[in-house]
Amino acid sequence: MKNKKYLRRSIIIASCCLVLMSAFFIIRELIDNKQVVDSTINDNDTTPPKKEDWQIEYERKARTEPAEKVVTEHGVFYYAPFPKQFPRDEVANLDIDEEVTEDTNQVIERGYFYEKK
Repeated sequence: MKNKKYLRRSIIIASCCLVLMSAFFIIRELIDNKQVVDSTINDNDTTPPKKEDWQIEYERKARTEPAEKVVTEHGVFYYAPFPKQFPRDEVANLDIDEEVTEDTNQVIERGYFYEKK
């Protein structure tokens, strides 16, 4: 009678250990497969080409320096380093998406002032 109890317990414990070990190996295999898939997706083929010095300088100037002019459907506005004072209804701030109209004499783009000539 005692031998049957010990035999039953040992079979249950061995089967539980077997289930846990197989679950561990299956999960480890899934993680390895996911890492392989991720590494093939993120290959060097998808990295952008290295930019040359003139391209880097051009992008820096485009972000930090004012444009020569701003062209809209209501006219061409040229950069004004020393802007004049205009009434508020004649100024359109494009940074906050204000509308440019026929009466607009000054445009503000990225903090720079542009005026009609």
